[in-house]
Amino acid sequence: MAVKIFFLTLSFLMFNLGMFGFAQVDSVDVDKFEELKNQGYTIIDVRTAEEFGEGHIDAAVLINMHSSDFIDKINALDKSGRYLVYCRSGRRSAKAVQIMLEAGIKEALNLSGGIIAWKKAGKTVVN
Repeated sequence: MAVKIFFLTLSFLMFNLGMFGFAQVDSVDVDKFEELKNQGYTIIDVRTAEEFGEGHIDAAVLINMHSSDFIDKINALDKSGRYLVYCRSGRRSAKAVQIMLEAGIKEALNLSGGIIAWKKAGKTVVN
């Protein structure tokens, strides 16, 4: 009986985690990110201006996730646009993608591993 209750509770929690801000966002690897980038997706870098200045993916737009106007900038984006989002390691950008989807944006994808993975794969960055 205790095992059954445990699994019912676990199932309930897994089903409802999205309600508490822990929903899984769609992430893509470096190769898929590059493929979609070449298809015209808008690239958003959610790191700080200092991090961005140290090197970023070509054509990326900076929308610092920690800035006071982050939500305003997200709300100003075209809701029907297609977005690729990255940060340093993929954590901030996963949260940013979640916020974007909650704001009504239909298609936003996270770069798994962030710019660290991008550089590790030998992809170029610009200053």
